[in-house]
Amino acid sequence: MTELRLPLDFERLPEFWQLTEALRNARRNTTPISTVNELELNETALQLWLRLWIVLGYLARTTNRPGWLNATGQRQVNQAFRQFGDDCPPVEILVAGTLLRRENDGCDGCYCDLFTVTNRHLAGDHLSKEERGNRRSLPSRSKNVIAHEAFQQSQLLSPEVFRKRDGNTMCQREIDRSMVLIITLDRCLKQRARFKSNFTEGLLADACHVIETTPQAELDAFYGWLAEKWDHPAIPKSADEILRDWTRVFEARNGGNHE
Repeated sequence: MTELRLPLDFERLPEFWQLTEALRNARRNTTPISTVNELELNETALQLWLRLWIVLGYLARTTNRPGWLNATGQRQVNQAFRQFGDDCPPVEILVAGTLLRRENDGCDGCYCDLFTVTNRHLAGDHLSKEERGNRRSLPSRSKNVIAHEAFQQSQLLSPEVFRKRDGNTMCQREIDRSMVLIITLDRCLKQRARFKSNFTEGLLADACHVIETTPQAELDAFYGWLAEKWDHPAIPKSADEILRDWTRVFEARNGGNHE
């Protein structure tokens, strides 16, 4: 069961008091100050807060950005509270009350930082700590099996395919490491075992270049990252694509572009 988390003391948080004040200011434009009911203000603030939380909860599942209120979400919140008139939409009250902030100039969306902190788990692509750790450890747990498979596969291939980019023939250590690299990437991406014909000369040359220019410790870290993030839409879906564009993909991991 998915939980929508709300701070237990949210009615005592600065954001709640500022939201109440924003509501009070909005009421002054439509109601004589002497008739403003404080209890009613608190109830309205409570209802508005909860409505925002529910809308953000559903959005997080589809946008994978917990706390982001897009244009559709803004319309939903505004339609739920019409008592302030068209000149004072609820989203603007939430912004004035600091519960929401405009994302960036020119972006049609708002962010609720408090929701982001308390409900990261609602993102559709969220992984628990256990699952994240299990994914990251997959390459190291499969290391011996992959090494055995790499050796067996290399014995089935023609010696002519094991050439480096400069045309020189790979030594046995380079062959072994290149085959391990390709098969490890395949496993991280949840790909099936390759047919013999899929170990092309170009693929092996790319793999050899990577193992020559990338320290093993950095490769191991990359494997863990890829095993965790393999289903992210921006991740290439084959070892061929990754090795063909190695620098860009490797730097994306270092830059945290898919975190």
